[in-house]
Amino acid sequence: MDLFRNALNCPPKFIMFSFIFLIINLINSLDRGFTSSLSPTEPHLNPPGKHTGEIIFSASLIHRSSPESPFYNPNYTRENHIRDGVRTSVARSRYFSQLTALAKDYVAAPLSGWNLLMRYSMGTPPVSSYGIFDTGSSFTWVQCRPCVHCYKQGNYPIFNPQNSSSYRQVQCVNREHCSMAPGFSCGSATNEDPDFPFCVYHASYTDKTSRGVVSTETLTLSAENTSRTMTDVVFGCGHDNHDQSRSPGIVGVGNHSASLIRQLTVSRFSHYVFANGTHMRGVAHFGPGAFTSDLDLTTPLLPNDYGVYYLNLTRISVDGSDIDLPAGVFEKSKDENGTDIGFIIDSGASYTMLRAEAFDMLVTAIMDVMYEQAPESTEHFELCYRDISDAPEVVFHFNGLDYMLCDANLWIRHSGVYCLAMIRLKEHEGKVSILGFHQQRNVEIGYDLDSNLLSLVYTGACPNDAVDFLQD
Repeated sequence: MDLFRNALNCPPKFIMFSFIFLIINLINSLDRGFTSSLSPTEPHLNPPGKHTGEIIFSASLIHRSSPESPFYNPNYTRENHIRDGVRTSVARSRYFSQLTALAKDYVAAPLSGWNLLMRYSMGTPPVSSYGIFDTGSSFTWVQCRPCVHCYKQGNYPIFNPQNSSSYRQVQCVNREHCSMAPGFSCGSATNEDPDFPFCVYHASYTDKTSRGVVSTETLTLSAENTSRTMTDVVFGCGHDNHDQSRSPGIVGVGNHSASLIRQLTVSRFSHYVFANGTHMRGVAHFGPGAFTSDLDLTTPLLPNDYGVYYLNLTRISVDGSDIDLPAGVFEKSKDENGTDIGFIIDSGASYTMLRAEAFDMLVTAIMDVMYEQAPESTEHFELCYRDISDAPEVVFHFNGLDYMLCDANLWIRHSGVYCLAMIRLKEHEGKVSILGFHQQRNVEIGYDLDSNLLSLVYTGACPNDAVDFLQD
């Protein structure tokens, strides 16, 4: 604080937003320089689906745990991954259940167990970086220099806007761009300086915060021999960031105006992650060819005010027999306390979350089929077996789409046994169930935002066993 106060020569009552003035002063005084662009090897993934047109451009996706990830930590154990994944899955379900109540508080979904990183380049000249690929949020931000507080982000440098000739800060007179940012404030709304000309954002998560200046910049996505450069992409240039997990910034691909998808002016996108043993790589596609045209492989996306992707899960079957789900257990609605209810597909939750009454019935149905084996449990998973060769077929039946969970997506290897990779959602934890990342692997997941449709297409890469991308 003394550094800020001395640099700005301002009284203590102005310190709350002094970091903004420090940033502006430092930016204006810095010499422009050149930051080289890193060029990691791109994955080659082109899942075979029946598409309606050519894919326009693509971007690489890398799992956090992959040795190719700039945030790879060889000391981060399998138990760490599972523990954090379970915790974040529960936290995200709790968040989605409280969207109505949290909307005014500008709180975003927790990401401590983040899964997918999207590679991109930004600035002129372009600098390579990564962001968490999050379907549960719609705002993109990145750490920026100069820092009031920044954290180490793997082996990639923090973005320095002074090295980019295309960087611009959004002024408060541009209400359209300002209003795209979470917790935005302008002029007299800051109560610190009514003459401050730039729009400030404040993204608050349960496990991190970021605040800084709403800005525009040139962004480049490239993979699969495609490349596209977009100018004036609105994002948050974060100068005051706190994050214990040391994750990078966020790439929001929800369905709000601030979303990268909406700013790319495409209505269709998809993502696909190939998982085989310790090898996990993926790609996101953007454009007409990113979505299957087969109507029997699609289900409606349900409208909502928060830009998240609600689905209509109507029933669950085990070996062809429907389990007796309570009426409305997955129906998008609110309870008497205003708590949100429904079913969401989410890239940030590691495991599928099911409301307790549905989870218990699914477990009972599986146990009835596998009655010859004694069920076990571990610290994180409730239903486990030594052998799953006789495991039943489990199908999630969405409106218009039957989604079979193959063994590799249904089970996970943990503590020497195979466990159902789903979590019971207790009453106090929320009422929004989630199709998590583990159940999305080896599947091309397409979004058509004009027609409000989602497609789930296996590519033939899902093995009939429970091999997991992290080994015992």
